[in-house]
Amino acid sequence: MDDLLTYTLLTSGRHPFGPVSTDIGRLVRASVAAWYPVFEEKEIQLDVDLPADETFYWEADPTWMARVLDNLFQNIIRHAAEGKYANIVVDVEKEQIIVADRGPGMDNSSYERGAGIGLSTSNYMLKKMKLKADFTSNENGTRVAIGRA
Repeated sequence: MDDLLTYTLLTSGRHPFGPVSTDIGRLVRASVAAWYPVFEEKEIQLDVDLPADETFYWEADPTWMARVLDNLFQNIIRHAAEGKYANIVVDVEKEQIIVADRGPGMDNSSYERGAGIGLSTSNYMLKKMKLKADFTSNENGTRVAIGRA
């Protein structure tokens, strides 16, 4: 229900949108740190590449970007935890955020049980921030690369 409410508020223009120059490396590090206990509890091995001395900036709403990452991390927990692996990368050279797992893929029935509202909300937010998410998924896992549209 929370995803549906958020989507409704977003698409009706009632959810505040405040793009600012955002340090993407810092934002991703903070999100990973917040989610680390959940990944640890589910015994998911985290493989992270988050450069501390390099970063890039996007004109983005930091709250919206954190929400997009929350959705991706939540999907790993809900749909790909059996793969016991998550890879999170900030690629400074390509200006991308990459989130991957070793779950059963998006065609698996676990993903079909969800309504898909979380991903629709994330895609809407990314589009408003002039960003996009490219998904690659098969029976060996899912990879999402977020970059400029």
